[in-house]
Amino acid sequence: MFFIRKANQNDVSDIARIHFTSWQATYADLLPKTYIDKENNLSQKVAMWEKIISSSSVNTWIAYDAENNSVGFLSYFTKDRECEITTLYILPQYQGLGLGSKLMNAAIDDISQYDRCSALSLWVLKTNLPAIDFYKNFDFKPDGQCDEESHEDTKIIDIRMLKLL
Repeated sequence: MFFIRKANQNDVSDIARIHFTSWQATYADLLPKTYIDKENNLSQKVAMWEKIISSSSVNTWIAYDAENNSVGFLSYFTKDRECEITTLYILPQYQGLGLGSKLMNAAIDDISQYDRCSALSLWVLKTNLPAIDFYKNFDFKPDGQCDEESHEDTKIIDIRMLKLL
């Protein structure tokens, strides 16, 4: 059995660990190893999440099991009337159990309850087809925007997906 709640400052190290571990597993076959090694640093993730969790414009939901072990999280921010999901990560051994859907539903319900935004967006690696399919199940659609960067000889392309609320 799994549960979802809003994250707080006490969750920072768990969120950073989940982010680090999941990022490594998710992108192992999608990005160059040198890029992953450069971008995925646990101590940097801890420092990053210490700042993020304390921000009033960011909402983070955490998934945990019956023994109170944190296993996944989703974070989104609100600016004006726009909301953007910035992260959704589940530890690899807990993927495929419906936790991503539970986290997504918690965020969408929260946004809808307070009428925060008219649309919800997110960015996803263009080659991450399982993630794109997951988001399509929640009525996200590519809106034509993309962000490109180069690492060594590899083009890394993120696409933006949008869901009208």
